[in-house]
Amino acid sequence: MYTILKHTHLVFILLAVVLFVLNFYWLRTKHANAEKAVFKKVLLHTNLTVLLLGAALTGLLQVNPLQEQNYWVLEKLGAFIAYVVMVHVALNEKTRTRMQFMTFIGAFGWVAYIAELAMTKQAILLVG
Repeated sequence: MYTILKHTHLVFILLAVVLFVLNFYWLRTKHANAEKAVFKKVLLHTNLTVLLLGAALTGLLQVNPLQEQNYWVLEKLGAFIAYVVMVHVALNEKTRTRMQFMTFIGAFGWVAYIAELAMTKQAILLVG
């Protein structure tokens, strides 16, 4: 069960990042799909699925994020929220172009930070 959840989680992470890049590309090139709300909803639901699968993995492994050795899970959650905010700002048509590019790059910074936390399982910001 763990292997299935883990690989499904990773596939949805990849799908979410690819959809984000695709939506951003459509927005910058003024493609017709950029104006369709369905693609933003699919991205939103993909991100929610990533969050749900992560919670399922945490429950399956019985990881308590409030214990000091598991603070990395809280950091991942905070970084994921920051990623979602960056995605929202980058895909907002009313945001200035320069800010869109900065948040686009910033979102990948948060993805890299989340990956680092997942691989090392060591808290960086919440070190007690």
